[in-house]
Amino acid sequence: MSKATHPSRIERLAAIGWAGLLLGCAILLAGLLGRGAPLDTRITALLPETHQGALLEQAEQRLTHTFEDRFVLLVRGESPARLVAELKTRLTDSASVKAFDDDSLQRPSSDLAAYRYRLLTPSLADASDGAWVQRGLRQLFTLGSEADPRRDPFGLLDAWLNQRLAGPIRLIDGLPAVSDGDKPWFVVSGQLSASPYDMAMQQRLMAALSRFGEGHPQAELLRSGLVFHAAAGADQAKREISTIGLGSLLGIGLLLWVTFRRGSMLASLWLPVACGMLFALPLTWVLFGTLNLLTLAFGASLIGIAIDYALHFQCARQLAPEQPLARLWPGLLLGLISSLVAYLVQLATPLPGLRQMATFAALGLVGAWLTVRLWLPWFTPRPHAATARIAARLDHLRLPPRAPLRWGLLALLGILAVVIVATRLTTNDDLRQLNPSPTALIAEQQRVQGLLASPTGSRYLIVTAKHEAELLERLEALEATLAELKTQGHLSQYRHLAQAVPSPSTQQANLERVHQAYDNALPELIAKSGLPLDLLEAAQQPLRAVPLLTIETWLTTPAGSADSTLWLGDVATDQRSDMAALVVLGDADNMAQKALMRLAAPAYVLYQDRVVTLSDHLSRLRDQIALWLAVAVAGLAVVFGWRYRGQAWRVLLPPLGALLATLALFSALNIGLTLFHLLGLLLVLGIGLDAGIFSTEHPDSPAAWLAISLSCASSLLAFGLLSFSATPALHYLGLTCLVGLASAWALVPFARANTRHNSSHCNSSHYNPP
Repeated sequence: MSKATHPSRIERLAAIGWAGLLLGCAILLAGLLGRGAPLDTRITALLPETHQGALLEQAEQRLTHTFEDRFVLLVRGESPARLVAELKTRLTDSASVKAFDDDSLQRPSSDLAAYRYRLLTPSLADASDGAWVQRGLRQLFTLGSEADPRRDPFGLLDAWLNQRLAGPIRLIDGLPAVSDGDKPWFVVSGQLSASPYDMAMQQRLMAALSRFGEGHPQAELLRSGLVFHAAAGADQAKREISTIGLGSLLGIGLLLWVTFRRGSMLASLWLPVACGMLFALPLTWVLFGTLNLLTLAFGASLIGIAIDYALHFQCARQLAPEQPLARLWPGLLLGLISSLVAYLVQLATPLPGLRQMATFAALGLVGAWLTVRLWLPWFTPRPHAATARIAARLDHLRLPPRAPLRWGLLALLGILAVVIVATRLTTNDDLRQLNPSPTALIAEQQRVQGLLASPTGSRYLIVTAKHEAELLERLEALEATLAELKTQGHLSQYRHLAQAVPSPSTQQANLERVHQAYDNALPELIAKSGLPLDLLEAAQQPLRAVPLLTIETWLTTPAGSADSTLWLGDVATDQRSDMAALVVLGDADNMAQKALMRLAAPAYVLYQDRVVTLSDHLSRLRDQIALWLAVAVAGLAVVFGWRYRGQAWRVLLPPLGALLATLALFSALNIGLTLFHLLGLLLVLGIGLDAGIFSTEHPDSPAAWLAISLSCASSLLAFGLLSFSATPALHYLGLTCLVGLASAWALVPFARANTRHNSSHCNSSHYNPP
C-alpha cells in the first residue's frame, strides 16, 4: 500500500487558493443561472466572421435583420377561414408574434391614386391611341368593373397594380393564398415578437403550433423561417448534450469501475473532471457574454481528455507506490501543453462558436490539471488487486525485441498511406456542414419558398448612385437583363425598387404619354361610349399637377413597407456619400451567375453571393488550419527533439501516424476533407502526443501503459461518440477523432518497442495486491 503523501507548505497554500478560486467560480455560475444569463442557440455561431466593406456590412445587416425575425406558414384543410383565424389566435395568445402581414397584402389603390398618371405598364406606354380607346371601352362595359371615367377612364392604376403585384399570392375569400394543384395553401406570415434564437419565444411558438395541429389533425401545415431551424437546432443540441454526455459518462464510468473497482478511486478520477467543468463553464460564459449550446455539446466530450491526468497520476501511484511523484510532473505538464496547443490554435479562427468551444476546453483542461497537481497528492485511495492483474495482462501487449515482419508491415502501410493521401485526398467546402437542420425541415422550407416564388436573399446586387434619380435609372438599366434571365429559366426571381418606383425621367415620359392619350384617345372614347362631353375637361384637370412618386413615399405605404429591405439609403463609399439599393435575387444557375457578374462590371454595381463567399471563407480557413497543424507539428518536433534527443520519434509516432492513417482512410473512402475534419486532427494530435510522451517518459512502466490505454479508450468514448451527432460539424469532428485516436492507440506498442524489458518485471512489487 502506498504511503501517504505530505505536500509542502507552498503546495498546501496553492491547494487552498485553488479551492477558493473554484468557490468563486461556483458563486459566479450560480449568479449567471440565477439571473437567467442567455444561452445561445445560433447555428450561425459556426459561420466565419467576414470583415467586408462598410457597404457590404450594411447590406448583410439589413438582409439578416429582415429575414431573421420573419416567418411564413402555409395551411390548408376544411374551412380555411376558420383554420387561418384559429391559427392566428393561437399565435397571438402565445405572445410569439409581433404583427401579421395582412396590410401589406392589400391593394394600395388609395395610397397611389394621385400618382397613377406617372405609372404606366410597358404595354400601355407603347400602345397606340386605338389600343387605349379599346382598353377604355373594356373598362367601362366589363361586368363588375369599378372604372372611374372621371379620374381614371383608361384604368391606368389597375393595370399598373396588376403588373406590380403579379405573383403567386392571390386573395381567396379575402385571404391570401397560393395555388398548389386543386387545393390552395393559405398564407399566414408576420414578424416574431423576439429574436428567432430566443429559446422562450421558440418554445411558445412551437407549443402553439403543436396545439393547433392537435386540434386540427386533418389540416396540413408548412413552415418557413429561421426560427424553426433555430428551434430544431436547440432541441438537437439539448438531446446531444444528454445522449453524448451521458453516454460518455456511463461508458467511461463502467470502464474505470472494471479497472479500479473502488468508489474512492473513481471519485478521485472524476474530481478533476468536475473541477475542470466548474472552472470552465462560468469563465467562458462571462468572457463571451453568452454560452452556445453547441459548446455544451462539445464540452460534454471534454470528460474523455480531462480525466487523462488523473489516470496517469493514480495508475502510477497504485502500481508503483515506491516511485516519487515528482517523476510524473514533467510528463503531465508536457501532456497539458500539447493538448492546449491543439485547442488554442482554434482561437485564431474567425469562427466565434469554435473560439468559444476552444476556450471552454482549454480552461477545463487547466482546471483538471491543477486539481490533479494540487489536490490528488493529498489522497491515497486503497488499490484493488484487479487493477494489478489488468495491468499485468495489458503489459504483455508488447512487440518482441526483434519484429521485422511487424515493422515491415507498418512501414509498408505508411508508404501506402502516403501514396493514397498524395493521390486521392480531396476537400469539401459545402455549407451544409454548418446546417444541422433536419432534412424534412429543409425540404419544407424549400417547398414554401417555391410556392411563394420568393427570393432567398442569399444573392443580391448593390447599386449605388449620387442621388435618387440616378439610382432608379441604374436599377431600370438592369431590368432587361434580369427579365430575360427569368424568362429563360436561368433566374427564379428578382426584386428591386424601380419595379415599384420608376425613375423621374420614366415617370415624366409616362405622364407625357398620358397627356397624349387624353388629347387623342379620350375624345374618341367619350364619343364611342356616349359619355357626356364635359367629362373631357374634368378628366384632364388632375393632369395639371401630378406629384412625383419617390422611394420614401412608396416605402411609407402598407404595400411598400415590404420593400424596405431593398433600400439602404445614404451610405459611405470610397470617402463619398452615396445612396444605395439592393436587387434581391432568387436561385441562379451558372449562366445567370455569369450574367450577374457581367452586370456588376461597373463600379456602381456590386454582386454578392453569400453562399460562394462563405464557401470561400471556409476554404481559406481550412487551408490556414492545415498550415497551423503543420506548424504545430514542426514546433513540437523541435521541442521533443531537444528533450528526448534520439528517442523523439517515439513521442511523434502515435500522433503523426494517427494523422496519416486518418487522412489515408478518408482519401480511400472519398470523404472530402472539411474544416471540421482538420479541427478533429488537431485534437488527435494533442491526445496522441499525450500517449507518445508517457510511453517515452516511462517506457517500461505497466502503470503508464495502463493509463495510456484507459486514456485512449476514454477519449474514444468521449470524442468518438460525437461521430453519431446529427450536427454535421460535430459529426465530422467526432469521426476524425474516432479513427485517429484508435490509430494512435494501436501505434503506442511500436513507440514502446525495443525498450528494456525484464520478464521478472511483472512480478515485482508493482503488482503486489494490497
